[in-house]
Amino acid sequence: MQNDGEMRTGKRRRSLVEVEEERVWASLYRCAADPMIAAELVAHLEKSSELRLQHSGLYLRCRHVLRREKARQVRLRKMGAGIRWVMHMAIGAPLGFATRLCRSTGTIFLACLPEREEKAGAQLRRLTTGDANPVDSGQGVSPSEIAHPLRDNAAADAGQQANIGASQRSAKRAGGRER
Repeated sequence: MQNDGEMRTGKRRRSLVEVEEERVWASLYRCAADPMIAAELVAHLEKSSELRLQHSGLYLRCRHVLRREKARQVRLRKMGAGIRWVMHMAIGAPLGFATRLCRSTGTIFLACLPEREEKAGAQLRRLTTGDANPVDSGQGVSPSEIAHPLRDNAAADAGQQANIGASQRSAKRAGGRER
């Protein structure tokens, strides 16, 4: 079955499985640049020392790809850290400084304001000293007095001034007749 030429040179005919196996290994040589495939090939070749010796070039290439990928990841991490630092210095630090400044300014403004009396304490002092008006002390007051206390007081003041003016005029008239 074999050719006479193959018998004389000592070559034997390869099976289809062996041919296909060589094609697969050849395609793995081309795909070894991918870090995922390289990691799988290294794991597979490390299990069998015979395969590692048979495909030592592929094994070395895969190890080189994995080292290069690891260095790339380290470089990317450093670049990411640098970019985060720059963004923090450009945006985060000034924003934090402005926030702290606003908080401290608000605290300073509050410290500068005059102290407020408590309403209950002031009311109690007015009631005990007798300076309370009828509304504050809870005495009976009509709703109209509550609604318009200033108008009523103003009207009363105007009336008193009118009475004073009228009495002074009448006194002058009376004094003028006596003379």
